[in-house]
Amino acid sequence: MSVRVVVISESRLLHRPPFEHPENPSRVERVVGALSARGIPYEEVSTRNVSASEREQLELASRIHARGYVEYLVRLSKSAPAVIDEDTYVSGGSLELALATLAESYLQALNTKNVVFLVSRPPGHHAGRGGKAMGASTQGFCILNNAAAAVLGFAERGFKRLAVLDFDAHHGNGTMEIFYRERVLQVDLHQDPDTLYPHTGYPEEMGEGEGFGYKVNLVLPMGSGDDLYLDLAKRVEELLEKYTLEALVVSAGFDAFLNDGLADLAATEISYYRLGEVIRSLRVPAVIVLEGGYGVGLERGVVSFIEGLLLAPKNYKVKTSTPRALFSKAISTAERVLEKASKRVLGA
Repeated sequence: MSVRVVVISESRLLHRPPFEHPENPSRVERVVGALSARGIPYEEVSTRNVSASEREQLELASRIHARGYVEYLVRLSKSAPAVIDEDTYVSGGSLELALATLAESYLQALNTKNVVFLVSRPPGHHAGRGGKAMGASTQGFCILNNAAAAVLGFAERGFKRLAVLDFDAHHGNGTMEIFYRERVLQVDLHQDPDTLYPHTGYPEEMGEGEGFGYKVNLVLPMGSGDDLYLDLAKRVEELLEKYTLEALVVSAGFDAFLNDGLADLAATEISYYRLGEVIRSLRVPAVIVLEGGYGVGLERGVVSFIEGLLLAPKNYKVKTSTPRALFSKAISTAERVLEKASKRVLGA
């Protein structure tokens, strides 16, 4: 199974903030620079070459999000620069790029037999059906939900046993809201929602109706290090293997990297390498979309993650540890959540 890294060229140019903002074109420039420095090959595609017309892209967006929300974005883009909320802006080309990224996420899932890492922006996992999701105060830099588009693409291929793995430092509340009542297994590793936006993703939030038990929130206390990430990665791998997946969508955030800037976690290269290994080990088609990451995580985190996907021989070491009491509490909570989820999901 091959691994492809695909960069949407216009993500290095479009969706420029009208004021100082961490979500800006330099994010993708940092990723591309790190890939080039390490000799990791990547492909570039243009929004003009995405094989879906603007009308088709808008229709796709309306299948994932409320039509009224999509129409609102179209109106707002005509008066850009503008803001959706205090965190989320729209500038010239923002909607064009967001729609193209959404469509490319969907099309990759519809067609790939391998692992594809789509490097683009804006991120999407905080965008719910109508924008803000699960009571969050803002959309957290997100406009359209790329992970949800990939799930839709895989579902249209006839795959039934689908999963979303989200390891951004912030809970993927938009994606979880969209599939909260559906049998899409969602595993989300994120910082304690008591301490970080969007303040959702508590262990007790396990889904509703048909989706109950399919939502697995694994909470990381502030200061969580490599030891906790490695332990949880193994448990996640075991769950996904037992579920006998047919396809996987990954919301890949790199803001949990030590000193990345917008979170309080302490993962380093070995954590991201291991997450890449887990995804590759599942041996199923996978579409990976870039979510957060605003500093060093976009370089050291992305590179080590791709090395894990490629199973490149590396000797990364555990550099950070979680305070013992917090480690024990996090594992105890994770075991309880995973046990409940397993009874529901594996018994289905």
